[in-house]
Formats: sequence, C-alpha cells, structure tokens
Amino acid sequence: MIMKKRTSTVCPIVYALDIWGDPWSLVVLRDVLIHNKRYYREFLASRERIATNILSTRLQSLVEAGLLVKIEGESNRAQTMYRPTQKAIDLIPVIFAIMHWGLKYNPNTDMSIPIMQELTTNEKELEQRLLRNFYDVRSQ
Repeated sequence: MIMKKRTSTVCPIVYALDIWGDPWSLVVLRDVLIHNKRYYREFLASRERIATNILSTRLQSLVEAGLLVKIEGESNRAQTMYRPTQKAIDLIPVIFAIMHWGLKYNPNTDMSIPIMQELTTNEKELEQRLLRNFYDVRSQ
C-alpha cells in the first residue's frame, strides 16, 4: 500500500503526519532512533511484529521522505542497512514527548524496560547517548 500524497500543505502538522503519521512509520523510526536498529531482520524482530510487506513499504517511504538512508549490502541484501538522516535525528525530542505522553496515560507501559526508566530519570543523558550512536558512526 503506497500512501497517497496530498497537495502541498502550509500546515506543519499535516506535513509531519504525511511523512510519519501512519500506524507503522513512527514505530520504524523509534526502532532506528531509540533502539539503534539498522537491518531489515532487526525491524522484523520488533515486539509489534510488523508484516514484511508493510515494513518494506515504510522503509521505502522513509527513505523517499529523506528520514533514512539506505546503504546497500556489498554481497547480499541481508547486509543492507538503514541509517537516520539529520531530519530523522531531529525527531528524537518529538519521540520523547510522545513517549512521555504514553507513560502518563498508558497504564500498561512496561517500566522494566531500561529505556523507560532512563527517560523518566535522566532524559538528557539518554538523548546524548542516543545521539552518540549516530554521530560516532558518521565520523568513522
């Protein structure tokens, strides 16, 4: 399923939702930005169990929207890697805000997940640690 493109909008919320407002794109971005996933098989292993056809479509649309870069594997497709662009990295505070909202209102949040504990006790250090995942890789 390819998402229909609206005509150009002047509304920043509509613009953002057109890129990552479907039920799966933000989950993929969470996996890239928060869990540092890079490979197709890692996305498939997510707890939410995204279908392969949907994952393919979402990865492609996030690449087309300039949020991910696809780095082809040299010898096989299993080595193909997805990395966030600065445009995606700039969403970390947005994802944190959504996570805080979910923590406040979702009584089923699993607080045993280390990232949830870190978000509530030391958000700045968490953000710095996540950013190092991307900037350290780029400088190599």
